[in-house]
Amino acid sequence: MKKINREFIKGTNWALAGLMSLLGFSSCEKITNGGSTEEYGTPYAEFVVSGKVTDADDQGLQGIGVIVSKVDHHQRTTSSFIPDRDVITHEVRDTSRTSANGAFEYHYNGTPGNDSVNVHIKFEDLSENARFEADSAKVTFFGSDLKGGERWYKGRAEKKISIKLKNKGK
Repeated sequence: MKKINREFIKGTNWALAGLMSLLGFSSCEKITNGGSTEEYGTPYAEFVVSGKVTDADDQGLQGIGVIVSKVDHHQRTTSSFIPDRDVITHEVRDTSRTSANGAFEYHYNGTPGNDSVNVHIKFEDLSENARFEADSAKVTFFGSDLKGGERWYKGRAEKKISIKLKNKGK
């Protein structure tokens, strides 16, 4: 009796595995619904913030910390989407430094919000004898800023900003 049960279970497992394989492969076929294709995945986009950090005399500042603390994804209600939260915050905690001429570039790859994406950046003199006051900026990207997207890849958006840090001594 035990041997029959094991053979039955073994055969059932093989049959179910085969059935699941067939169902899995058939669900990946192209199904055309008004010109669109059903796919698995998550929409994503590239957001790039670049610019230059200067002093009061427009001289580029080297080694200034470019600290991205968070990215907010703003959701708005549409006819086909009712969000459970208006803002979804993604904690980033990413730090880089400006180049010799004060230039910086920050890349964020993430899910685009259906309204806007805000990148919060703080600019801070991280040297031992800090000479400049910290400053911050919020860079906003809208869906219309994304270019070159196709299917799940919604595109790339770039914004340039200029930051002028004040000298602590003045």
